[in-house]
Amino acid sequence: MTKTSAVSNCGRPPVLVGVDGSVSAQGALAWAAAEASSRRCPLRIIHTLNSPMIGNALDMIFAGDLNDGLQSAAEWVLAEAEAHARHVAPGIRVSGELFAGGAAPTLLSQAQGAALVVVGSRGLGGFRGLLVGSVSAAVATHAPCPVIVVRPHRDGTAFPTVPSGRVVVGVDGSEVSTAAIRFAFQEAARRRVGVTAVHAAMPTRQHPALVVPAEIVEQIEHQLFTEAMDSRRALFPGIDLEAKLVHSHPAQALIDESDGAELVVVGSHGRGGFAGMLLGSVSQAVLQHAACPVAVVHPQRTKAIKPLPANHRRLQLAAPNRFADLKELS
Repeated sequence: MTKTSAVSNCGRPPVLVGVDGSVSAQGALAWAAAEASSRRCPLRIIHTLNSPMIGNALDMIFAGDLNDGLQSAAEWVLAEAEAHARHVAPGIRVSGELFAGGAAPTLLSQAQGAALVVVGSRGLGGFRGLLVGSVSAAVATHAPCPVIVVRPHRDGTAFPTVPSGRVVVGVDGSEVSTAAIRFAFQEAARRRVGVTAVHAAMPTRQHPALVVPAEIVEQIEHQLFTEAMDSRRALFPGIDLEAKLVHSHPAQALIDESDGAELVVVGSHGRGGFAGMLLGSVSQAVLQHAACPVAVVHPQRTKAIKPLPANHRRLQLAAPNRFADLKELS
């Protein structure tokens, strides 16, 4: 991704990224900085300090050397993240904020008004072998804007920000899929890479008296798929588009295409999802098993978590009942 020269990016929705000092978070930070540079918008770095030394069930606050040490360490992590972001993307405004509270509710409360949220696949507190941690999954499920989950390479190194593959997007004809396609083309245009659009044609159950030959079903699927892609190609004429109609489970098809890809884009739930489901089974499977970063795109939402007041570089207390508001996001 090309760096920009110094620009005024005040007033533009920021890219929000959560950091915790882990390798996964380092990859998320590098990705977010490059994304903000490409979009010419500010970068907001969020770090949370969630410790019983700050708050507990009895609402007690303990002061002392340990508490001071924890906060000093948190401030150091945040300062290092800011310095790194300014180094890799010198043309953008970078701000860092330290909050006291849970990582997921804090990121969700601050995501209101953001252009994008970027998180690592799992942080320092993740269980060994867990592909996507609870914080990443919660943010991807409930954020009011697109979320990119960046996981390290298989060898443990941070995922690079230099474009190295195509943008893969799943297509199923749903409203959410349309939003995912739009996002995929926009990301591909910024990175100057191609788009691979994948539609998995799975056999459908039919009444015995209304059996439709498989070749006719495939022709209809292919026609609808081609029409959807042609309309998007007209809006982005410079994008190299490869359309794939495959006979496979949608999740498996996208996971297969993720090997060597720049980014996989999925809708939060597809045509077969249950009403009200925030993150469908296909999206969850791709989020867990894709070999590259995954973008989860939600349809337009009318309700979102209200943002916490943010004072630059000041430790703040996240609302303790923030998760209780998540049900309002559906």
